[in-house]
Order: sequence, then structure tokens, then C-alpha cells
Amino acid sequence: MGKLIKIVLGLLLACIILIAAGGALLSAFIDPNDYKPEIEQAALDQGGIELKIGGDISWSFFPRLSLAVNNIDVRFPQQASLANLQQAQISVRIPELLSGNVQMNSIIIEGLNLNLTKTSTGEVNWQSNAGSDVATSEPSTTTDNAAATSTAAEPAGSNLKIDIESVQIISGTVNYSDEQTAQTILLNNINLKTGRITNNAPFPISLSLNAKQHQNAKQVLEAAAQFDGKILLDLSQQQYQLKDFIGDLHIQNGTNLQVQLKTDASIDLISRQLIVDNWNAEVANLQLNGKLNIANLDTLEMNGTVTVAPFALNPLLTTLGQAPVQTSDQKALKNIGLISTFSGNAEAINTSSLSIKLDDTSFDGSAGVDLKTGRIKLKLAGNSINLDGYLPAETQQASTDKASGTTSDNASTPAGDRYSKEEVIPMEPLQSLNLDAAVSLKTATYQKFTMSNIDFAVNANNGIVKAERINLDMYGGKIRNSITLDARKKPLQITTKAAISGLQIGDLLTDMSGEAALTGTLSTNTNIVSYGQSVHSIINTMTGNADLNVTNGVVNGINMAQELCQTINNLSALGTVQAAQTVDQSTPFAKMGGNFNIKNGVVSNNDLGVKLDAMNIKGIGDVNLPQALVDYQLALIIEENLFKKTCPVNNRLEGVEWPVRCKGSFDLEPTQLCKPDTKAIRDILKNAVTSKIKEQFNDKVQDKLGDKLKDKLGGDEAVKGLLKGLFN
Repeated sequence: MGKLIKIVLGLLLACIILIAAGGALLSAFIDPNDYKPEIEQAALDQGGIELKIGGDISWSFFPRLSLAVNNIDVRFPQQASLANLQQAQISVRIPELLSGNVQMNSIIIEGLNLNLTKTSTGEVNWQSNAGSDVATSEPSTTTDNAAATSTAAEPAGSNLKIDIESVQIISGTVNYSDEQTAQTILLNNINLKTGRITNNAPFPISLSLNAKQHQNAKQVLEAAAQFDGKILLDLSQQQYQLKDFIGDLHIQNGTNLQVQLKTDASIDLISRQLIVDNWNAEVANLQLNGKLNIANLDTLEMNGTVTVAPFALNPLLTTLGQAPVQTSDQKALKNIGLISTFSGNAEAINTSSLSIKLDDTSFDGSAGVDLKTGRIKLKLAGNSINLDGYLPAETQQASTDKASGTTSDNASTPAGDRYSKEEVIPMEPLQSLNLDAAVSLKTATYQKFTMSNIDFAVNANNGIVKAERINLDMYGGKIRNSITLDARKKPLQITTKAAISGLQIGDLLTDMSGEAALTGTLSTNTNIVSYGQSVHSIINTMTGNADLNVTNGVVNGINMAQELCQTINNLSALGTVQAAQTVDQSTPFAKMGGNFNIKNGVVSNNDLGVKLDAMNIKGIGDVNLPQALVDYQLALIIEENLFKKTCPVNNRLEGVEWPVRCKGSFDLEPTQLCKPDTKAIRDILKNAVTSKIKEQFNDKVQDKLGDKLKDKLGGDEAVKGLLKGLFN
């Protein structure tokens, strides 16, 4: 037995000596550099690439098969250089290779420079035109061959065993240039190093690189990345795992931003599954975590979760180099978070549950995105929010002006400058918006306005943005609005439909300005079309119609009946107009309303009607919004004399239309804006006085003649009959 072992060992030693001797003879008498042209031609024939070996090829057979190649350049025919390599080294142990296994000392790739370019016409240098034509003309054959290759490779993979001492990439570079977008991306100082790579045993891997991005020759991003982890290979089952992965990204773009990612992942190529388990990401004070399970790598059927831990917004903005958001409430934007469960595939991703936290406000709903069309769907329902806390903090001067009730002197401002010509509605975002969203809130507060049952829905596609519902309840009323923006071409067209019912105007105005010049219950319907992107253009092109009704209201600041009554009495007594001295500065009314036509910002009306306690008002006129002017002719009709105690008027004046002219700027006070038409009133009074004098004169003449004729005609009845016929 011992002799047999010695014979076997002797034969094995002899084989090794023969192999070593043969390798030495091959390396001594065969120079691989003599075969450079054949190697380059084979690369062109078999791979369709131009391979140029500018340096030496060296090899050795003992104690292992080693190969080193220097100065390699690769490109597709008639295209820019795709890659060049300073040096590549590989060494394989021959006994293991002969037994069907791969055992190497090391793989070293040094000075790899990958150059990817895209021309202004869309041509790329990493794809052969001839190769793409072949691929296009025979898609089924390529697919079948790939499937056959994959099937054939499975048995080989199951038996293949590898043992590589290490793999290194030293000083690699990837340069991407796109002439169409004027963008360049440079990845340099790429260094990769692994530990010993074997089957079913985790090995360490480390990768570092630097990155720069330029847009229009201006640097927009600079970053450095370091990735570390462990990889486990199960070649027989085609399963691969990434363990304890840590990725650190240092972004320098005017700021020093640190991003860290930690995760474990596994992929099964036979079952076509990918699992990313418990990933965590940190960006400044923002912490995210979740899970991802891709059940089918071919269709990307997936599900997972995403959680954003509560964070404060302003510290994150500061870290990102952005200005912090100034809010009137210092506690605002301090508690923002998100929890979501999602599923999807290569065509769409949707959330089955979505919860968003914004300070004291909670939203629940769902969201989704169509990856083919880019269409976003969003549906959220919230509890309550106080929007005042998110408004910019008021300056001291603004607070002082508001408290004192002072405003800017608009009366001295030209009407043409009243509305800004700055374009505040951009066209491009509207044209590209592809959105179907609905957001609702139970209650909200905005600048002291209390709103409830808020329902907002928008549908945007192909340049048409339809805010189908802008609904809310406030101050006892219901507001139902819709707006359509047509941004397919300039000018922007804005169509507004609004309906208001049961709104208490007095409560609204009191919360708005601290006092109510008008009270009552408002109902209105409006249909308006306007054009443009600025407030000025929208006001000046506003065209449409509206109807307005206000019931059971009061106009504060002026008592129209008292003003009219005292004006009448002053004219009657003195012949001149004096300021009316009234105690009650209000005008109650039962109903106010009318129909309005709007053309290029001018609101016209010819059926205004107001029913007061003591009189009725009819009106006709215009409101010129572009010029901020009012010109209304009102007719006040005294229905009954209810002012006998404070301001009695002649009963003959009941039923007469008394004209009041409201003319002037929006900035005038009501008492200055609306004044009785004294000339018309003087004519009315003159006619009334003339009629009265005539009546009195007739009475006196009748009395005197009656006495003289009584004796002659014999009796009162005959005299009355005669005089009646004379003076009538």
C-alpha cells in the first residue's frame, strides 16, 4: 500500500514537472505579442469592436497561468474611443482550472477610462449601428438564444467553483458627455477592492469614487462616495446577498451634505426575486426607512413600505443651502412625517395606504404614479389646519398699519398701476402637469376666516388644468366653485364658475377688517372668462355674467332715507343743500339684487333693485374694475312716510323717484361716493311747490268768488258746481 502511494505521488510530481517544463518552453519559444493582429481581428469579427493593444502582452505558466496586457483601447467602428486601459493582470491556478474550477490569486485592472458620449444628433459611442440593426431585425432569435444560453449556463454554474484571492480596480474613470442637454458627468478616482471571493462565504467589498456634474459648462454638483459591505455568492442556487451595506455620500454644492444609506439585500436569479430588507437613509435631520420586495425582476412586481420619521423642515433646508421658511407661528413645520405602504410594477406604483403628519394636522389617503405617462394620482383627507400659523411673520410696520386701520394712499395711485403686470401664473408647469388629485379637510382657518367641509379636486393633462371642485362652507353659507386653466397656447384662458348661497356677509367682513359696511345673506352665481398670466391682464379681459342677491341686510355708514329726507327739507326751506344731521348711520334693506354683464373688466347692470323699510331703490350703471371707478344712477322711491317723528316730508313726495348718483373711485368713503342729485331734486321740489301754490291760489279764489255769487245764484251747491267747472 505504501509503495502504491509512493508511485502515485511520483507520477503526480512528474506531471507537475512536465507541465512546468512545457509552460516554460511555451513562454520561452512563443511570444503572444506576435498574435496581436489576430487577437484584434477576432475582436472585430466576433464582437464588432475595434481593439488596439498598444502595449506588451506577457504571460507565464509556473507556478500559475498569468497574463498581463498593457495599453488597451476599445471602440466601435467609426466612433469615438469607448474605453482604454493602462494594465490588466490575471493569474489562474492550472490544476484547479483543469478540474473545472477557477482559482486565482488576483485580478487587477488599473487605469480604466470609460468614455461615453452622445452627440447633438443623438448618436452614442457605446452602441454599434450595425449591431443595433442586427438586434432589431432578429429580436426573436436573440431572445431565444439568450434563453438557451441561460438554460445551458445553469448546469455549468451549479458545478463551477471559484476562489479568487482579490479583485482590484485602481484609479478608474467614467466620463459621460451629452451634447443634446449640454451635460457632463465625471466619475473619477474609482477604486474597488474585494477580499477573498469563494462560494457560500461572505467576502468584504469596498468601493470609493468622486463625482462631478456640469450643466452648460457650469458645475452643479460635486460629491464623494464610499460604499462598504459584504457579499455572499451561492453559484449553485444563483443566489447572491449583500450584507451590512453602508453607503456614505458627501455632497458639496455650496453646502456640505452628508447622506448615509444602510441596508441588507438578496437576489435570487432563478426565482427572479429581489429583497431589500430594512433599508435606512439619513440626510441631515431627515431619517427614512422601509422595505422593498420585488417578486418578479422581469415585470418588477413589487411591494414595500416607506417611513419618514418626524422632522423639522427648516434645519433640513439650512443643511441643503436653502433659506428657511419664516412663519408667524414658531412651532409650525416642526413635526412632519410620513408612513406609506406601496405596491406596483414596471408600469405603475401605487400606495395602498398613505399617512402624512403636518404638525397638528393629519392626512390619510392614497397616491400613485403611472411610470409610462408620468400621471400622478393623489387622494388625501385631513382633519383640521390653521393656515395662519404658516403665513410669513408680519413686520412691525404692517402690524401697526393693520392696528391703526391705515392703508396705502390708493387714491393718489393711477388706476393703471393698481394691478400688477408681473406674470404670476407660469405656463410651462401647467402645460406639463399630469395630475389627478383630491384633497379634503374638515375645518381650516385662514386670516381669521373659519372654513369647513373643504373639498378640492384638480384634473390636469395636456395643458388643461381643471379645478373641478373648490368647495367649502363658511359663515353659514356654501361656496361651490370650479376653475379651468387652458395653457395649451398663449394667452392663458381662465374660466371661472362660482356659486354662493346663504353666506352671512356681515360676519365675513367683520373678521376681514374689523367692521362690516354691509350685512345680509348673500347668494350669487358667476360665470367669467379671462385671459393672461398677470392680475392686470386678468382684470382687463374679464368677461361673463353674474347674478347677485342679498337679503335681510344693512348698509352701514349711511342712512339713505334720512339723507334724502333732510336734503328734501333743506331744499324746501332754504333752497340750498346742507349736510344731513342723522343719528342712525345705517340703511336696512329687505332685498338687494340684480343681474350683471361683464365685458373687459367693466361690470354693467340695468336692473339693480333694493327694497328698504321706507323706500325702494332702482339702479343702473357700471363698475369699471380696470379703472377702479363706479358710476351708478340710483332712484330712491319713498313708499310710505315713516319718518314723521324724525324727518317728516310732504305726502305729495311719496312715490316720486329721487335720484342719487354714486360716482367716483373705489377709495372714496360711501358718503362721498354716493350723493343725492340736488339739481334733479330741486326740480322735483320746484314742481311740487308750484303745484302747492296753484292749489292754494285756487282755494282762495274759490272762497272769495263763492261769497259773492252765493246771493246771486242762490245756494252753496250751485256756486260749488260753477267754480268746479271754472278751475278744473
